[in-house]
Amino acid sequence: MAEIRTADIVLSLTGRDRGQLMLVVAEEGDFLLLANGRARRAENPKRKRRKHVSLQGPCDERTRLKLSGESRLTNSEIRKALALWTGDENAN
Repeated sequence: MAEIRTADIVLSLTGRDRGQLMLVVAEEGDFLLLANGRARRAENPKRKRRKHVSLQGPCDERTRLKLSGESRLTNSEIRKALALWTGDENAN
């Protein structure tokens, strides 16, 4: 099982958000704080157990540096990071 870190992109495997891609904005022990910039915003992330998600890969380097510097991400930046990773240029 791959280690999931802050600034990684994960796929939700359980719950109402099953099948959604989310960005790990913080870690709390065995829990991850996830946001997608829409349903789960940066200011109100979803708290989810690591075992309930699947690691997809790292987000872009700029977003990773911003998170590691403990800067606040905007909801728009989260959406753009996910869109860049999936190749969906039409996402705003």
